[in-house]
Order: sequence, then structure tokens, then C-alpha cells
Amino acid sequence: MEDDVWLQAWAPEILKQLKRRIKKNEINFSTDQPMLLRFGAPKVRDTDLENLSFDHNPRMSNCCFAITPAFARKAVERFQGGSTTSDGYFHLEMAEGRNGVTIYPTIASDLSWNQGTLESHIHPKEKYLVHLKTQGDTQQLDAQTARLSRHIKRMFSRPFLCVGHPRTGTTFVADLLTQAGLDVGHEKCGADGISSWMFAVDAPDSPWARDDVAKTRRALHWTYMIQTVRDPATAIPSIIRENEHAPASYNFRRAHILEQTGRDLDDFNPGMERAIVSLCLWAEIIRGQGPDFVCRIEHDAESLIGFVQSKGFDVSSQTQDLKPKNADKLYKGVHYNKPEVSADEWAQLGQDAKDLLENYCEIYGYVSPVSTD
Repeated sequence: MEDDVWLQAWAPEILKQLKRRIKKNEINFSTDQPMLLRFGAPKVRDTDLENLSFDHNPRMSNCCFAITPAFARKAVERFQGGSTTSDGYFHLEMAEGRNGVTIYPTIASDLSWNQGTLESHIHPKEKYLVHLKTQGDTQQLDAQTARLSRHIKRMFSRPFLCVGHPRTGTTFVADLLTQAGLDVGHEKCGADGISSWMFAVDAPDSPWARDDVAKTRRALHWTYMIQTVRDPATAIPSIIRENEHAPASYNFRRAHILEQTGRDLDDFNPGMERAIVSLCLWAEIIRGQGPDFVCRIEHDAESLIGFVQSKGFDVSSQTQDLKPKNADKLYKGVHYNKPEVSADEWAQLGQDAKDLLENYCEIYGYVSPVSTD
């Protein structure tokens, strides 16, 4: 029985009748016979208790069922890997033919799924929202509505996860791998993976997800993580523009950088400093996860293809287009020019931002744009 099971008033009488039928061998519920008895149903109605009946059609009865030891042994022996829930495996795959029996009238339902009067800590239910609404509990209703919107219903497994800072090549890498014959989506999931700067962190919701898989990486299992990086001399003007015209992007990064590093982007001067600190600390967050391949988008296209090939993937090395992607990104339909950054502006950076930038350049093999004069 599940922990929120509701037993009907007629349950004891039905179980007594069932026990008599088992003794008469009308149902073979013995230890050496694989058998599953279903006692639960989504909707339970008061039924004539004299008309106890059995049904062998497959159906779910998660909240209340019984199995014999022989059924348990068979379930273990047949198990070859998880492709469904344990309930689906028992009720729909294992309880085949006469190995599964539903007892009518059913005697059990559950409070979270069937009646909606109890919160489920596994899968949030729409019915519970209806219950809260009837109770007038608006505060809890808002909290549960948000929880339901972020709930992960399915897990997905893909070979490749590509991450980086915004404007540092996640679109480029998705396109490069697609040209090589893989199916890697940009901010959406392909058969071989997803490339999304937002998937650098375990956020409950991603601002620009283009499908359900791209909403949160909490629903994704990957084998290889690829990190994209870019020369700060060209990346920083693009990031300044991103921070100014995409506040959702900036706020997303600020929140996660603050949570994971204790540094607040708002503590730095707007413009260059915030762009530099964001680039460097976002890369630090990714670096801490041990990416399997770091792709400097200016230099490492061929090496990335070689890496993918070394992992057993049949890829083409004849890429057609290595030009930057999404360089003329529109913000709410409007094109904004990237700002010009002068040598004096690089030289006048605060020491904290300068140290982070020089460390970034040393790690990833870039020439620091900060003047040493």
C-alpha cells in the first residue's frame, strides 16, 4: 500500500470474501504461483458487495496491490534494465494474462492522485491545486503552482552537453557538431545532445528553453561535457551588449554566480567589469565540473571533431562553415551594435576584474587584452 492510501468501509468484507475464494482455489494465490492481485482504482464506487468479481485485463493499481513470492522472483529474473516505472513494470509488463487479477469492487484509492486532498512529494498533482483553491489557501496555491511548473516528469540521456558563457560559442558548437553529422540542438534537445549556456548550472528553469528538455538540466543525464570559451578581446564587447539588453540573462547569471562563488556582479562597475567578472566566474563554475573537452572557438574546431570521433561517433570532418554564429543577435527584435572597447578602458580596469581576466587568459591560452604598460 502507498503511504496515502484510502481504504473503503467495505474493505474488510471484500477481503473476507476473497480469502474464501482463494481457499476454494478460484484464485491460485499460492507461494509458488506468480500472481498479482490489484485492489486499487482511481475512482471507487459503493458497489453491491455480493457481486465480487475478477478481471484479468491489465491496468494500473499503484496504491494497493499484493504479489506472491513467485511473482517477485519472476520480476527479478526478467528485469533487464529500467525503461519504465516500477509500477508500470509490475502492472503492465509482468502481470500478463492470468498472472494479474483485479478485484471488484476495488477497496482502495489514494489521497494525492485520486482525491487530490494531500500533497504529493514525488509528483505534484493538478487535483491538489483544485483542493487548495477550494480551501482558499492562496499562499500555498501559488507555491504549489510554481512547483508543478518546474516538476520534472521525465529524465533524458544524451551523449553530449555543451555549455559556456553567453556569446562564447554555444551556438557555434551546436552548428559545428550538426555539420559533422550529429544531432545537437541549440537551447533544445537533439538526439545526440544539447548546447545551452544555461545548462552550466542546475537551475529549476531556463529563460530561453526551446523545448521541455531544455528547461532544466536536472532532467538530463549526459556522458561528455564540452565547454566553449572565447577570446575576451572579442567576447567582452558582446557580453556588455548582452548584459545591457538581455536583463533576464544577466539576472540568471548573477543569481547563480552569487550562489556558487559568493561574488555579486552588481558589486562591480557596469559595462566592462561586470562583463569580465561574469565571463570569468561562469567559466570557473563550469571548470569546477571537470568538462571533458574545452573548445576555444577560434582554434579548436578540428580538435573537437577529433574528440567526438575518439568517443566512437561516426562523424564527418568536412565541415562547411566555421564562421561565427548568431553574431548579429537581435534583442526583442532589435539589433544593437557592440560597443567599442579602447586600450585605455582595458588598462583602467579595477584590480579584481583584472586579476580574474588574466587568470582566465592564462588557463585557456589567450593573450590578455589588459595593458601591462
